[in-house]
Parts: sequence; structure tokens; C-alpha cells
Amino acid sequence: MPQYQPYQRFTEADRDKIAGRLRDAFADGRLDQPEFTSRLDRLYSVQTYGELEPLVHDLPPAQTYQTPAVVRDSKPSPAPGDFPERHRNKDPERPWQAAGGFTGVVVINVVIWAVIGIAHGGNWPHFWPVWLLIPWTLIVLGSLGKRR
Repeated sequence: MPQYQPYQRFTEADRDKIAGRLRDAFADGRLDQPEFTSRLDRLYSVQTYGELEPLVHDLPPAQTYQTPAVVRDSKPSPAPGDFPERHRNKDPERPWQAAGGFTGVVVINVVIWAVIGIAHGGNWPHFWPVWLLIPWTLIVLGSLGKRR
């Protein structure tokens, strides 16, 4: 940031920053209403940096943005093109887990089919869960060849 000389004129953006500091000081209770009004009136009548300094010399410096602690303590994101390692279940002994929740649906339907057959005294109906077993088998067989 360049060093400003007291005799240099300031911009409207500088005037807005000082007005914001005065408003913050008034909101915090550091300035009362008459003092705030007086300083604000003087702010809009001065033209150089040297005339701005007395308006805020007894106020604390402007608060700047602080990074939240949650973000500060987290590890940085990977560089573009670097992908983090994915942790996968490496248990090849249970290939039916590849079907996830669909396995439970198939098992429930087979149990319902068995209960219906037993309830009819051994007169087993057509094995309709086969229509669920076909896609389940394809999912399980498809997952066997995949590298985990």
C-alpha cells in the first residue's frame, strides 16, 4: 500500500471507508450522537489525508476479515489434477455385498415365496423371485471382475 502524504487529496472511496469506521464506532458505543454527527460533518468538508487523520486518530483500527477457525485448521484442497485416494471396502469374500440393499429385497421375496408354499401345504407356486434374482446375479457377477 503506498504511503500517502498529508497534503494529498483523497478519493471518495477513502471518504466512504472513514465514514464506515465512524459508523462502526458509533454502533459500538465509542462515539455518542453529537460527536458522531460532528465528525461526519467534518468528514464531508475536508479534502486531504492530513485532515482525515484527526477524525479517526482515537478510534481502534478498522477490523479486517478473519478466516474462521474451522477453515484455518482444515487441510488445504488438493492441487488441480490431483485426486485424493478413495478408500474402498477390500473384502473379496463377500461378492453379494456389491448389490447393496438389493440383496435384502431379494432375500425378503424368497422368504415370502417360501412362506406361501408352506402355507399351502407344500403346493409351491411358480418361483416368481427369479425375476429379482436375475438382475441380482448380474450385479454380483459383474462386481467379481472389478478391481477394488
